[in-house]
Amino acid sequence: MFSQWYFGENLPTWSLFAELAVAGLVVIIAGARFAKTADTLASRLQIGGGWIGLILLATVTSLPELVTGGTATALGNIDLAFGGIFGSCSFNITLIFLLNALSGGGSVLRNVSPSHTLSTTFGIGLIGLALIGMVLIEKFSGSPRTTGTVELIWSGMILATYLGCMRLIYRFEKRATLDEPSSTREPVETSIYVTIAITGTIIVVASWWLAQIGDVLSTHEIEAIGRPLGATFVGAVFLALATSLPEIATSVAAVRLGNLDLALGNLFGSNMFNIAVIPALKGVSLCRGEWLMMPLGAVQFNQHMITGMVAIILTTIAVGGLTYKSQRKMMRRFGFDSILIVAVYLGGMYMLLMESQS
Repeated sequence: MFSQWYFGENLPTWSLFAELAVAGLVVIIAGARFAKTADTLASRLQIGGGWIGLILLATVTSLPELVTGGTATALGNIDLAFGGIFGSCSFNITLIFLLNALSGGGSVLRNVSPSHTLSTTFGIGLIGLALIGMVLIEKFSGSPRTTGTVELIWSGMILATYLGCMRLIYRFEKRATLDEPSSTREPVETSIYVTIAITGTIIVVASWWLAQIGDVLSTHEIEAIGRPLGATFVGAVFLALATSLPEIATSVAAVRLGNLDLALGNLFGSNMFNIAVIPALKGVSLCRGEWLMMPLGAVQFNQHMITGMVAIILTTIAVGGLTYKSQRKMMRRFGFDSILIVAVYLGGMYMLLMESQS
């Protein structure tokens, strides 16, 4: 983007990372403001933090994945798009460690809304559906017409499953609120909705900027290693980290506001939304006049399988933490689930790096 325009052919690596940091800072500032406004909205409407986090916060903070994925697909870099989707799903769960570090007192997955167990389970199902579809696409890759049809059916199934899961979560939350004592809703000022719209727009624009940087970085030769990092690795690590900055900013802000359900609802809802981005990518591919979204030989299936499976394992650990509700503390502050999540994430990213070099 700007660094490429300024330096031209003599583009230094540090300038790309510097521009990535600036775009990320914009996302962090806008995301923190958005979380505070969402918490106010939940309080005024007397809606549970988990539900607001799952619907409003997760949707807006996941717009970077939608924008960056769509932009990468439009640029013909589908590996970058899927690397960002699966990488973000993994990184979002790893943020549980950060929330634990901020709140202390052992596992943060104790004493939270039961709806989180439902959303994490649905998240595992959606990621699994995405991976199964990729296996089928690779199997039928010898026939472009058949592959394109499989992609279309697969995308439709993901969208239908996502909407069905959201409906079930809504019904679950509605039943839960009926058991709680009713309270009077307060009027919501127009300025709250305006703030949500403005900060959401800033997040979207900054996300498009991040995708452009990521596309350049994926093919740019890194001086220290003498080769590019590759689209899948850049998407799964750097782009996933950058597009997860809204989740970081909003979740941290929610914890500081004392609304842990809002923070966790944001993380788990974001993972569901991330997978629902895939049908949008198929739509972008069709709009470009390309029947195949994942052409044979242009997709690193093995690397995406690693990233997707890491996301499933991490989410499974989160489900275990939500269900078991361990009281044990490690290092006087962390839950065992948080430590295990970080260890699995680091191991998975190391495997991905090794696969990208083969």
